Amino acid sequence: MVIPGDPEEMRAFQSRTLALSRCGLEVILPRVHIFLPSKEVYESIYNRINNDLLMWEPADLLPTSDPAAQPSGLPGPSSFWHDSFKMCKSAFKLANCFDLTPDSDSDDEDAHFFSVGASGGPQPPAPEAPSLHLQSTFSTLVTVLKGRITALCETKDEGGKRLEAVHGELVLDMEHGTLFSVSQYCGQPGLGYFCLEAEKATLYHRATVDDYPLPSHLDLPSFAPPAQLAPTIYPSEEGVTERGASGRKGQGRGPHMLSTAVRIHLDPHKNVKEFLVTLRLHKATLRHYMALPEQSWHSQLLEFLDVLDDPVLGYLPPTVITILHTHLFSCAVDYRPLYLPVRVLITAETFTLSSNIIVDTSTFLLRFILDDSALYLSDKCEVETLDLRRDYVCVLDVDLLELVIKTWKGSTEGKLSQPLFELRCSNNVVHVHSCADSCALLVNLLQYVMSTGDLHPPPRPPSPTEIAGQKVQLSESPASLPSCPPVEMALINQRDLTDALLDTERSLRELAQPSGGHLPQASPISVYLFPGERSGAPPPSPPVRGPAGSLGSCSEEKEDEREEEGDGDTLDSDEFCILDAPGLGIPPRDGEPVVTQLHPGPIVVRDGYFSRPIGSSDLLRAPAHFPVPSTRVVLREVSLVWHLYGGRDFGPHPGHRARAGLSGPRGSPSRCSGPNRPQNSWRTQGGSGRQHHVLMEIQLSKVSFQHEVYPAEPVTGPAAPGQELEERPLSRQVFIVQELEVRDRLASSQINKFLYLHTSERMPRRAHSNMLTIKALHVAPTTNLGGPECCLRVSLMPLRLNVDQDALFFLKDFFTSLVAGVNPVVPGETSAEARPETRAQSSSPLEGQAEGVETAGSQEVPGGRHSPSPADQQPIYFREFRFTSEVPIWLDYHGKHVTMDQVGTFAGLLIGLAQLNCSELKLKRLCCRHGLLGVDKVLGYALNEWLQDIRKNQLPGLLGGVGPMHSVVQLFQGFRDLLWLPIEQYRKDGRLMRGLQRGAASFGSSTASAALELSNRLVQAIQATAETVYDILSPAAPVSRSLQDKRSARRLRRGQQPADLREGVAKAYDTVREGILDTAQTICDVASRGHEQKGLTGAVGGVIRQLPPTVVKPLILATEATSSLLGGMRNQIVPDAHKDHALKWRSDSAQD
Repeated sequence: MVIPGDPEEMRAFQSRTLALSRCGLEVILPRVHIFLPSKEVYESIYNRINNDLLMWEPADLLPTSDPAAQPSGLPGPSSFWHDSFKMCKSAFKLANCFDLTPDSDSDDEDAHFFSVGASGGPQPPAPEAPSLHLQSTFSTLVTVLKGRITALCETKDEGGKRLEAVHGELVLDMEHGTLFSVSQYCGQPGLGYFCLEAEKATLYHRATVDDYPLPSHLDLPSFAPPAQLAPTIYPSEEGVTERGASGRKGQGRGPHMLSTAVRIHLDPHKNVKEFLVTLRLHKATLRHYMALPEQSWHSQLLEFLDVLDDPVLGYLPPTVITILHTHLFSCAVDYRPLYLPVRVLITAETFTLSSNIIVDTSTFLLRFILDDSALYLSDKCEVETLDLRRDYVCVLDVDLLELVIKTWKGSTEGKLSQPLFELRCSNNVVHVHSCADSCALLVNLLQYVMSTGDLHPPPRPPSPTEIAGQKVQLSESPASLPSCPPVEMALINQRDLTDALLDTERSLRELAQPSGGHLPQASPISVYLFPGERSGAPPPSPPVRGPAGSLGSCSEEKEDEREEEGDGDTLDSDEFCILDAPGLGIPPRDGEPVVTQLHPGPIVVRDGYFSRPIGSSDLLRAPAHFPVPSTRVVLREVSLVWHLYGGRDFGPHPGHRARAGLSGPRGSPSRCSGPNRPQNSWRTQGGSGRQHHVLMEIQLSKVSFQHEVYPAEPVTGPAAPGQELEERPLSRQVFIVQELEVRDRLASSQINKFLYLHTSERMPRRAHSNMLTIKALHVAPTTNLGGPECCLRVSLMPLRLNVDQDALFFLKDFFTSLVAGVNPVVPGETSAEARPETRAQSSSPLEGQAEGVETAGSQEVPGGRHSPSPADQQPIYFREFRFTSEVPIWLDYHGKHVTMDQVGTFAGLLIGLAQLNCSELKLKRLCCRHGLLGVDKVLGYALNEWLQDIRKNQLPGLLGGVGPMHSVVQLFQGFRDLLWLPIEQYRKDGRLMRGLQRGAASFGSSTASAALELSNRLVQAIQATAETVYDILSPAAPVSRSLQDKRSARRLRRGQQPADLREGVAKAYDTVREGILDTAQTICDVASRGHEQKGLTGAVGGVIRQLPPTVVKPLILATEATSSLLGGMRNQIVPDAHKDHALKWRSDSAQD
C-alpha cells in the first residue's frame, strides 16, 4: 500500500529536491483561471507540451570535468563557456550545492552570484566531482493561492451519440494548491516525480448545459460557486464526518484535502514506462446524482481526459503501466432522492482502491478495501445542513469489506476461457440496526436505486400517503391489475396440460417395458422435460456417459441424491451395522459353534478402488460440464447481524409505551441493572423513538453466495421430430449459510437463543456442513417458448426453537409493520413523456442472458426499440422444487399472559397458558415437478404440505411436550424399550444380548433422566410454595442493600444448572451454607436495628417477628439443594440436557 506523504514530508522533499537540482523554477500565482473550451483544445495543448516540449533535451548547462570525454574535433568545454557566457548573475545557488565560496573581493550583495565562465570563478574541488551525478536535472514548483479550471465536454445520450446544442461542464476550484515536478531525480535518467496538493478543492458539474457563445477574453473570476452547476465533490461540512481526524499532535495542521504523488520510471531496455500514482482525499463529500451512464461526472471527466498522443516520426512510444492507489479518509457520500422522502449519507473512515492498468491488455483488476463505514438515513428533507449524530439514524455498519472486480475483453475466437466480468466480495461482519419503519425505508430506498427512480418520474402525482411511505390504495396499485394476460394464462394452462400428458405417457411406457414393446411417438405436443429425462428413449446404461450438453444439472441431481441419502439419516440405530467387541460373540441357537462365511472364494484386494480425495470441495462451483460463465458474482464468508428494535426511528412517536410485560420487575437483571441504551457505540442509538430494551438479533455467519450468467447461444431453429433439444443453462445461483441464529434480547424474556442448530450425541454436526443451502438453476425451455424455467433445491439442518411469548409477538408486530411500510414496486415511466430515450436491442453477449432467448411476446418496433414482452414482467416459473432433507425441529414454548385483542379468545387463552417442552416436529421431504409460478406459490405449496403432514401424522409428537408430558412419555418409553427391544432384536437376527444392551441403554438414558426431571419439577414446585409462604410471613422491615445484592446474585446462579454430579453437590453445599449465613445475618440485622430504635424490647420483638420465616427457610434451602443434586445427576446421565439448558437460558457472564 502506497500513501502520499503528509504536508511536512512533502515540503521537506520539495525543498531538498530544489536545493539539489541543477535548474530550478519557482512560480507563485495569486489567482489563476484556465478555460478549456473543448476536448480538442486540451488534446492540442497536451501534445504540444508532452510530445513537443518535453521530448526536447537541451545541452548540458555545466562543463564536464573529464576532458577525455569530449571528441577530438570539437572545442573543449572551457572555451565554449568562455565564448558563450560572460559575467551574469545566476540564482542557481550552486554555492550550497558544491560548497563554493565567492571571491573575497566581491561585495556582500554579490556574494550569492558569480560568473561560471570567469577565470577567477570558483571551481569544484576534485573530491566533490562525483556529486554532479546525484543532482536532479530540472525541478518546478508552482504555487496557486486560488485557481479555477473550467472544461467544456461533450454530452452523449444513452446510445453514445453526441447531443447537439448542449454540452457538459466541469469546474474545479482550488485553494492553496502546489504543483511540483522533477525530472531525472538524483541523476537517474528515467526517474521523475510529480506532486499535487490542495488544502481545499471543489468540483462542480452539470451533464447538460445549453451552448452559449465562448468568451473572447478571460477575466479573473470571483470564485463564487457557478449558478448553473451543482456541487459534486466538496469539503465535508461540520457535523457530517464522525470524527475530525486532524493531523498528528505536535505537527501543525492536518493533511490537505487533496494530495497526489506520481512516480514516473522509464526502463529504456524494456521500453516500459511505469506510473506509480497514489492519491489521498481527506474529509471530502461526494454529492451523488442519478444520471445516464454516459452523463455522469466521472464518465464525462474520463472521456475528456482520454486524449490521443500525436505520432512522432522515428520514436517508438514505450508501453505504459499505471499502478493506482487511491485512499479516502473520513469521506462521505450524500444522496438525496428526488421522489423519495429520505436523505442518505454513507461514511467511510478508510477507503482504498488499487489497480494495475496496462494499455492494450485484455484483463483488468480492481480491488476495493472499505474499513469502518456506515449508512445513515434521515427523514428531515427540508433542512439543508444536518448533524450526523442528531439528525441521522445509522442502519448499516460495515466493519471491513474487500471487493475485487476482474474484467476480461474476451478472445478473438469467440470462446470464453474465463468470465468477462467477475466480482468477489468478503467482509468481517455487517451490522444492521433498524426498527420496522427504518427497515422499510431502507427496502424502499434499495428498490428506488435499483429502478433508477430519479430518471423515472412517478406515473401520477404522488399523494401525501405515498410521500409518507405508506402503501397505495388497492385501486391505484399495480398489484390490483391482472397478474397474467390472457396469452400468458393460455401458456400456463398449456404447460399444465403438457405435464399431465407427459405423466400419462411415462406411466404407459413403464407398463409396456416388461413386455419389450415400444410406444409410438405420435404426440404432436411439445412437452417439458425435466433434468435427466428423455422422451421416448430408454434410460442410458450406467457405464455409458451421456453427452456433456445435457445441462439440466445431471451431476447436480446426483449430488443432491447423495445429499438426500446423507441428510435422511434416521435416528434409529438399526440403520447402522454395529460390531460387537471381541470376546462377546453371541452363541448360536443349538449351542454348537458355527463358522459363517461372508464371501465365497478368496478375498481380492483392489488397490486404488476408492479414489483419493482431492481436498475440500467448493460448494459454489458449478458442475464440470457447465459452460464458462460470462458474468460471475461471488460473496464468500460474509457475516451479517440484524438487530431488530422496537418502537420507531422516524416520524412522531408517542413515547416509550411498551406493551404490558415488556418492561418492569420481570425483566432480565442483566438488562435492567444498566442503562437502557448500549454504550458500546453511538451508532446504535437510532431515533428518539427506538426502544432499546425491546431487541432481537438475527445472525447469519459465513454466508456465501454465487451468481453466474452463462453466454447466450444462437438458436439453430426447431429440432427434428425425432431429435431432442438439449437444455441450455441461462444462470445459476447458490446461497449457503453456515450457521443461522436468532437471539432473544428482550428485557422481559430469560431466553438466550430463540433459534439455532440442534446437535446432540445421536445427531452430531458433520464437519463442513452448512445449515441452509439453496441452489437455483435457470434453463431455457426446450420448446423455445416462454421465459426461463427454474429448478430450485433447498436443504436445511435440524433446528431448535425456544419461543417466548413476548418474543413471538414482537417478531409478528415487527414484520407486519415492515410489510405494511414497504411501497409496492411500481414500474417506472419509460415513455417519451417521462424521458426521451432509445432502448437499443442488446447485441453483446453480456446482455439479455437472464431472459434467455427471445420470448414469443416480444416484438420488434421501428427505430431500434424493443418493446418489453409480457413474459418479462411475470414471476419466475419454477419447473421443479425440491426440499431435499427431512428436518426435525424441537420446540419449547413459554406462554406468559393471555392476549385476546389480537388473536381471539380461544387462541389467546391457548397462547398465554400453553407450555411446551421438547415438542418434536418434522418437515418432510418435498418434490414438486408440476410447475409453480412465483415464489409465493412455492412458499404456499411447502407450508401447505408441511401443515397437512403435521395435522395427520405428528400431533402426538407435538402434544407430547405439553407441560410435564415429555418426561412422562420418556418414562414409559424407557420401560417399553427395556422389554420390547430384546424381543425385536431376537426376531431380527437372533442376537438376544444385543437387544438387552440396547434396552438397558434406552432405559438408563430415558427412564432415569425422566424420573429425575419429574422429581426436580416436584421439588421446584415445593420450593416455589415455600418461597411464597416465606414472603407472606416475612415482616415488612427494610432489608439492607448488601443483603439484597446477595439474594439477587444467588437467584441468578440458581437458574444455572450444574454440569455433572460433582458440580451439583458443590452447588448444594454452597446453597445451604449461604442460606444459613444469610438467615443469621438477617436476624442480627433485625435485632441490632430494633435495639437502636427501642432498646432491648425492640431487639427481642424483632427476633420474635423473624421466627416464622426463619422456620420456613430450611425447607427452601433443602429443596434448592435437592434440586441442584437432581439436576447434576440428570446432566451426568444426559450431557445434552446441560448443553441445551446453557444455550436456552441466559447467564450472568455471557449471552452467547
